[in-house]
Amino acid sequence: MLKPFSIFILILSSLTLGGCMEWDYGETEDFDVTGSGLFITNEGNFQYGNATLSYYDPATNTVQNEVFFRANGMKLGDVAQSMSIYDNKGWIVVNNSHVIFAIDLNTFKEIGRIENLTSPRYIHFLSDEKAYVTQLWDNRIFIVNPKTYEITGYITVPDMTMESGSTEQMVQYGKYVYCNCWSYQNRIIKIDTET
Repeated sequence: MLKPFSIFILILSSLTLGGCMEWDYGETEDFDVTGSGLFITNEGNFQYGNATLSYYDPATNTVQNEVFFRANGMKLGDVAQSMSIYDNKGWIVVNNSHVIFAIDLNTFKEIGRIENLTSPRYIHFLSDEKAYVTQLWDNRIFIVNPKTYEITGYITVPDMTMESGSTEQMVQYGKYVYCNCWSYQNRIIKIDTET
């Protein structure tokens, strides 16, 4: 009989293998939005690769759906978890596709991507060259360089295992970043951004 931990590893392995995306490129459409709009990440169904990005223009009271797909000729991926805006770019965190896309805010076209993340949830920017990315089922917070779109290091969360590790949203106060944890966790972690 399989132990609960063995069952968990089998399920996690199947989800990881099933969550791989092929970035197929097709026809594209040109956009050029100006003004203040609102982006809406549509998570989609887990393991179906049907996440989408919508754009709402309050001036015209209109919604453009699937703008990432239409602008780039490829699907956004599997589970669009969150989106942040920094340095005049939109940063779309796609959880089960293990990627963060950087897009132009006016054309919605991809201008870069951070790959090989475990299962990214949220991104928090410290500077033009440093950001933190929280993970689901990983006891590390990834450190990335937004200029080069590369992983530059990790922060290992003490007393958290890969099986029970999940870090979520972050907020900064002075030199400290506070992050909540869930999924078998009951704490807030405090990160000194200087050390």
